[in-house]
Amino acid sequence: MASFNDKKDKEVALDAPPPGYEEAAPSAASSGFVSTSELQINALGYDTNQALTGKMLENITVYRVDSGQPEYISVRQKASSNSCALVKASDPGQNTLISTIYRWGPGRHPKMHLLPYDSTVSVEQAIENDNIAGEEVKVVSRKWYSRDQVFHTSLGEFTWTYGDRDEKAELDADSLLVMKRADGSKDGVQVAQLIRNDDLRTAGSKRYSGGNGGRLVMDLRKWQGEKTAGPGIEAFVVASCILMLKREADRFINNNIAAVS
Repeated sequence: MASFNDKKDKEVALDAPPPGYEEAAPSAASSGFVSTSELQINALGYDTNQALTGKMLENITVYRVDSGQPEYISVRQKASSNSCALVKASDPGQNTLISTIYRWGPGRHPKMHLLPYDSTVSVEQAIENDNIAGEEVKVVSRKWYSRDQVFHTSLGEFTWTYGDRDEKAELDADSLLVMKRADGSKDGVQVAQLIRNDDLRTAGSKRYSGGNGGRLVMDLRKWQGEKTAGPGIEAFVVASCILMLKREADRFINNNIAAVS
């Protein structure tokens, strides 16, 4: 396995435990959303200067808020590619839970690969081998011009969207990503929120950074008690949220490059 060395001034932010913050979703219960678990996604993302100097190789650590311990790591092998694999932080063998593959070219959407429960597939195999066992999930935009992304899986249809002004104000968020599961209704059922503000965004990142992390709040009651889907759905929420951050970072980089070209 290749070693991954980030710049020294960024290691402190990435290795730091999640910030303490009570009731990340204080008014969520009124809308039917109840937090069952909270994670802190530590991703620095990009500011304007970083966007103009090229992509950095960043492994993203995800912490369990109640314990402060790392739960997942999203591992990238190449600075030139966003393709990555999500592994358990406690697994010394770094066996892949979910891989996310990015493909070059217009109209070539990223795809995710959900590996079987208790599989033993390395990060390199998960990224390079298209024939490994598991479920392939294609990721598509809700509309051709939209930032919203749709995920069709055996666990259901999920959508990540950006929260509007009222939703952000309700949670005191500078930026809000919302994940919903389709249930036949117009709005769907909210499953997760990624909240970013001065208290919750990744230390060392800025309000107007692209692709920086924050507090991931989840309502996974539907899957509680299920032996395989329970752990799998949380990993899927994490991996799909990181996919959204990587897409956000790419847009931020491209927009800044275009502005100075």
